[in-house]
Order: sequence, then structure tokens, then C-alpha cells
Amino acid sequence: MPMPADPPKNPASPFASFRGHHVGVRVPDYEAARSWYTEKLDFRVVQEWPYGELRLACLSPAADDDFHRELLAGPVPHPNEVLDDLGAGLGHGGYQHLCLHVDDVDKACAELAARGVDLVGEPFEIEEISRRLAFFRDPWGNMIELSQRLPGARA
Repeated sequence: MPMPADPPKNPASPFASFRGHHVGVRVPDYEAARSWYTEKLDFRVVQEWPYGELRLACLSPAADDDFHRELLAGPVPHPNEVLDDLGAGLGHGGYQHLCLHVDDVDKACAELAARGVDLVGEPFEIEEISRRLAFFRDPWGNMIELSQRLPGARA
């Protein structure tokens, strides 16, 4: 079942200029997080700066200049619970995951596994949204989803 057509855009909205730019993630160790994202996911460091007692950075995927992952690093007095089950995460409020589009979920998962990344379950398909999906997490339990369009699905 293909996804329904998107509703028409509303260029008259006062928020018509809204675009996705970045998603911030709080991590306890700047160097470890910077290394993990650059070595495991090939993210590129766009900018780094101090902010009070924290160190921050904007990172971009290997071939995308329009989306960033912002690291906010320093001691975390209240770390999130690291969950082993996608369904269990749905019982928690707030941030659930970051989603990245990929051309081939299975190839991406194979490369992530080869790099020692913690995959969460096996890839699966959801026909209602015409996508093949997989999840993995960073060392601090932050979930990241991979999404591949199924053949014949709209962009």
C-alpha cells in the first residue's frame, strides 16, 4: 500500500520558511561522541565551540550539508535509560529517535555491524508507509532509525 499524497504546501503560512536543520543530543563525553559519530557513521565535523561547561559541535552526514547532528557534551546528571527493545521505548515520553534516509537498509546495517555499531533488532518493512526500516543506537542509548523507500514508493 503506497503512502497517500502529501497535503498541499502552504506558502502563505507565517512558518513557510521552517526547514529541518539539526537534532541535538546530550552526551557525557565530547571526545568519545565526536569519535563515534565520525568513525562509525562517517559524519563530518562542521563546527565546534564551548558553551559554559559544555563542548558543542555540529556534525553532518558524509554527503549531506543540509542536516546536522548537534552534540552537547559534558557531565550528564540524569542519563536516559538504555533500552534494548523498540517497543519499550514507546512507553517513554519525549525524544524517541532520529531518522536518516538511506538507499539500502540492509547494506547500511551490514556496514554498521562491521564497524561494531549496536543494532537493535532486524530490519523490517511497514507497508502502510512504504518503507524498510532498521534501528541502531549510539553508545549512550540514543536511537537512530534508517529508512529506505520500498520500490514504487513516492519520495
